[in-house]
Amino acid sequence: MLNKIHDSWKPFFTEEKLMEIREIEEKIKDNYNPSSENVFRFAANDINNVKCVWLGQDPYPAEPIYDQEKKEYVYVATGRAFEVGILDSWTGKFNQHSLKNIIRLIYKAYNSELLPFGTIRGKIRTGEFNILPPRQWFDSLEKQGVLFLNTYLTCQIGVAGSHREMWKDFSIDLLKFISESNPNINWFLWGKEAQENQEYMKGRIFKSNHPRLYNTSSKDDFLNCPCFDGTKNLIDWRGYR
Repeated sequence: MLNKIHDSWKPFFTEEKLMEIREIEEKIKDNYNPSSENVFRFAANDINNVKCVWLGQDPYPAEPIYDQEKKEYVYVATGRAFEVGILDSWTGKFNQHSLKNIIRLIYKAYNSELLPFGTIRGKIRTGEFNILPPRQWFDSLEKQGVLFLNTYLTCQIGVAGSHREMWKDFSIDLLKFISESNPNINWFLWGKEAQENQEYMKGRIFKSNHPRLYNTSSKDDFLNCPCFDGTKNLIDWRGYR
């Protein structure tokens, strides 16, 4: 599981932690998301350069999908929270409502109006709203200092939340380490699951309901959250910085 680890994370990955990881590996065997090389994908980034953390719950449980053109299986779960591995364009069809609402809120941060995703999709298609395509967009945000972190780093294929108990203690230690190492991070805690970990965090915290659900009449609704507007001086959320 551990491939490229930036030096800034090495104080966390002690021999004790490596043993803990090996024990988890033995329990989960090989039927899990994301692919083995992407479980610790977040740790390839310099923790000192992190400006924002999107804290997800666990990877998408969907089975890998066979790509006829590439002649290989493509994972929906990529090791980056909220990223959809099979999504190449915002103008194509996809079912992940969380990601659609994230794009809606980013549009609002730059244009001061909340529009349906279908309308924004049309503006992307015509060039009225410029945002990088999904894969390049995630790459750009990551380079700018966004850490896409799942609380529980794996799940059994087809069973969301299935590895929660295995990763729970490890994840608490990880969140504490991140906060101690970089206390100026902006934490995006969307939903009850993410907010349960708030006690382990230093820095600025943005809280809202989860983006997959929305009710704009609620002050806690995701689409009312100032997370993107409040950090667009740090990150170009369209991906162009």
